[in-house]
Parts: sequence; C-alpha cells; structure tokens
Amino acid sequence: MSYIDKFIEENKEQFNYYAKSKINKMNIPTELKESILYSLISNGKKIRPLIFLMMLDYYKIEYKKYYDIALSLELIHVYSLIHDDLPAMDNDNYRWGKLTNHKKFGEDVAILSGDAMQPLAYELIVNNDYVMCSNKLQLVDLLARYSGSEGMVAGQIYDIKESNYKISSDYLKNMHKLKTGRLITLPFLFSAIVSDNLCDLKLLKRFGEELGIAYQIKDDILDYYGEFKKIGKLPSDEKKITYLSFYGIENCQKMLIEHTNEAKRISKKLNNNFLYQLSEILLKRNS
Repeated sequence: MSYIDKFIEENKEQFNYYAKSKINKMNIPTELKESILYSLISNGKKIRPLIFLMMLDYYKIEYKKYYDIALSLELIHVYSLIHDDLPAMDNDNYRWGKLTNHKKFGEDVAILSGDAMQPLAYELIVNNDYVMCSNKLQLVDLLARYSGSEGMVAGQIYDIKESNYKISSDYLKNMHKLKTGRLITLPFLFSAIVSDNLCDLKLLKRFGEELGIAYQIKDDILDYYGEFKKIGKLPSDEKKITYLSFYGIENCQKMLIEHTNEAKRISKKLNNNFLYQLSEILLKRNS
C-alpha cells in the first residue's frame, strides 16, 4: 500500500467524524444542519482536505491540529456542488450515489445550505488556534479570490453562459482553470502557508494548475464513459462543451498524459515524491 493510500485510509473517516462532530455542535436550525451534513458526509473523494493534510504531513507538521482548515476547503467545494446541481445550473438528480441536496431537502434549503457553508469556511480559518494571524489573512484572502468572482464562480459563469462566447481551446482551458483548477490548487497553497514554506508557493501554484487541468479532463472522460456505481452520478449533459466533446477521446487521453507529466516534472523541481505519486494516482482513477 502506497503512502497516499495508507494516509487516506487512516484519515478519511477521521476527517468525516471531525466534520460531523463540528457541525453537530453548532447552534443552527435542525433542517439546515441535516442538509449540510447530508452533502458534507458523503462518498465523495475528499481530495482537497486530504491533499492539504498530506502536504502538512510531508512538511512534518502535526496535521491533525488543522482539521478545521481542511474542513474549510471541503465546505467551499461541497457548497459549490450543491449549487451546481440545482435546476438553474446543471439540474442533476444524483451526486455520490444518492439524491442531490435539492432533491432531498428542496431547492430553498439547498440554496441556503450552500449560503451557510461559505461564511462557515472563513469562520473556521479565523478561529484556528495554531495558525499565525498574518497567515490567517493570507488563507482568507486566497480562499475568497480562488473561490469567488476571480476564481471558481467566474469559471462557472463561463460554463453556464458558454453560448455567449466563442468557444476555443483557450476559452475551455481558462474556464476549467477557474472552475476546477482553483479549488484543486488551494490545498497546496494552504499547506505552504500554514507550514511557513512560502518559497514553494510559486511552483505549487503551477503544479496545482497542471493537476487541475488533468483532473478536469479525467472527470470529463469518466462523466461520459464511467459507471453510475463508480462515479455516483448520471452522465453529464452531452450538449455542454467539455474537453471530451471539444477534442475527442484520443486527444483527451494524450492531453491527460501531457498535463500529468508536466505536474510530475514540477514535483521533481520541488523534490517532492508525494506530489509525483499523487499525479499518477489521479491519472489512473476510475471515480
């Protein structure tokens, strides 16, 4: 068993337990709490919080002190999926092998749950006892920019309003760099800030961007060819422009390898074998 597989096995359930305990202790309306936990504690990969924790472990930091920071990353990611599944967006019925949040609790509760998860993510960062105040400011700033109108939300606008733009390879790359790549990059940047390894930030940003493109290409392939029991959702709308629909399967496979290899090259510059292994694992995943 690889280091990454072992780490995930040891920490995924612990992270879920921490997240459930944290939300349950909060003085919030019962239905809101149930809705948040329904989507937060799922069969999702938890790749963002686990990458952050693994990176801290790599930097020899006592990573379990930072589960709340990891949770902040997952809250932003999950809120985006709850809203992405709504009828006004992708109108999906299933996520992680179960009904989407709005199908379970209604559109009104789903919207409010996503709204509540965003400020909660910032609250967790601000209230952490171990991160220096100056570093907290950096984390909050990054989270705001990478998840908001300069990041993920900008990418989603390009996605839902693609008919308003001339679709090109650059357009597609920029859309997914924002929509998917920003939140894939965040845990790497967060780990460098929390561990005070700021000299790694530039290369980690490049690594996250390359990994984010590869991750999206792989997702597009799985969304079309994957099985429901493995990916936990129905195939995506074929009318939407994806890497697969734009380039075709053969070119996508080549691009997937190219961007993965570039991520590996950057990991060698960082002398970081964990990042090298992670690139290979995400390349070969089937869910």
